[in-house]
Amino acid sequence: MKDALKLCLVGFGNVSRRFCHLLLEKQFWLEDTFHREILVTGIAGRSKGNLVNVNGLRLSDALRQAEIRGVFSKDSPDWFEGTTEDVIAASRADVLVEMSTLSIRDGLPAADYMRQAFSLGMHVITANKGPEAWYFRELRDAADRAGVRFLYETIVMDGTPVFNLVTETLHGNHIRGIRGILNGTSNYVLKLLEDGKTQEEAIRAAQEIGLAEADPSMDLDGWDGAAKICALANILMDAGITPDDVNVESVRNVTAEDLQEARERGNCIKYICRADRDTVSGKISVSVRPEQLPREHAYCSVNGTSAVITIDTDLAGELTVIQTDPGLLQTAYGIYSDLITLLKSEMREVKE
Repeated sequence: MKDALKLCLVGFGNVSRRFCHLLLEKQFWLEDTFHREILVTGIAGRSKGNLVNVNGLRLSDALRQAEIRGVFSKDSPDWFEGTTEDVIAASRADVLVEMSTLSIRDGLPAADYMRQAFSLGMHVITANKGPEAWYFRELRDAADRAGVRFLYETIVMDGTPVFNLVTETLHGNHIRGIRGILNGTSNYVLKLLEDGKTQEEAIRAAQEIGLAEADPSMDLDGWDGAAKICALANILMDAGITPDDVNVESVRNVTAEDLQEARERGNCIKYICRADRDTVSGKISVSVRPEQLPREHAYCSVNGTSAVITIDTDLAGELTVIQTDPGLLQTAYGIYSDLITLLKSEMREVKE
């Protein structure tokens, strides 16, 4: 009988459900590779209701109910009345997989769910960048005190291994700066503006393909980018900053005249997130703003919903990673990859 690793899922939206499908698709590989049975013992769904079974939920049934009915059946023996905090406690899980709705303005209540999980001795895997943007040091230290892992690979650029790239391969490097195109909505809108669309037409096109929200201000006014660059700087540069520290300029400020001028100069305009460390003071400055770049710059070829990040190091120089048109699977993969990271670390601990 394989030992079980129990997961509690907070949030059961598109990413969470795609992650659950991955668990089912990879069930036997995970068991054969890591000798652990992966069980979901709790699901807290904001609109779908809650399920708890400490012996393991029937994940296929939960998915069927959510995807066909839109809610969990109250007739289910696993139906659970209570708050999200009640679900976390009752699940008796080893891992909190936190995928609740993002709050860029304060990182709550996701950060509170993580605090609770650490207090219960649970590892945390999250897709939520808000807590890292606002409270990273506190949460990192809480995880360390509890002797558990805090994993967050998918919070920036979905499943692209940004954080693992640094922690697992760039040993001994000091991060001097980070920059990138990190918001797909603003990047998509800018390209349509460059192609001659009006701002209203570009936003509407982004909404029609499901890229932009009904209210796209968090993306277009730079707050999503601010949360991402804060999370990156906090995690990789120990910046200790929040989105309030970011110099943010809205992409809505880019006019047709700006784009025409850039074309005439052989440039493009891209919405760039930056974190730079001053070589003398060590102070880290962060910004999200439109910038003109030479047309031959690699970033000018990053269009549509694609993203790019450049990490400037003292030893390995600059490394640039481009992610091409990510989808739901790539976001779910980020969560799945963190699960594998956790399983690998537990295997190493057993061998030691």
